[in-house]
Amino acid sequence: MTVADREARKGDERHLLREAMHRLLAGAPQRSNGKLTITTLAAEAGLPRHRLYEHHADLAAEFKAAAGGGPPSPSIQALQQQLVGAQDRIQTLEASNKLLTERIMTLCAVITELTHEAKTNNVVALSRPNPP
Repeated sequence: MTVADREARKGDERHLLREAMHRLLAGAPQRSNGKLTITTLAAEAGLPRHRLYEHHADLAAEFKAAAGGGPPSPSIQALQQQLVGAQDRIQTLEASNKLLTERIMTLCAVITELTHEAKTNNVVALSRPNPP
C-alpha cells in the first residue's frame, strides 16, 4: 500500500467517523446501540476500534468532549502529540526509503552493464604513456 493509498484510506475513515459521531450525538444510531462510547463510535463507523485509537485519536478526543467526557488529560494530549510526530516521521522515512531503493536499482543496472562489458572482448586496454 502506497503512502497515497494510506492517506486516502485515512480520509475515508475520518469521513465515516464524523458521520457516525453526528448520528450518535443526535441519538439516531444505525449500526450500534447508541451509547456514547468510543467502542460504539467505532462500531457505528464500521471500523475496528484500534484504527480509531491509532490513526484518529483526535476524533476520539473530540467525540469524548462532545459526549460529555470533558477534555482529554494532559498525558493523553502528550501521547497524541507523540503519535502525530511518529506518523510524520514514518512518512518521511518511507519517502527516503523509496528514494534509496530507486538509487539502488539504478546502481544495480550500472553494475550489471559494466559486468557484461568487462566479460566481452570489446574492452581495449589503454597503454600508459612513457614517463619523460
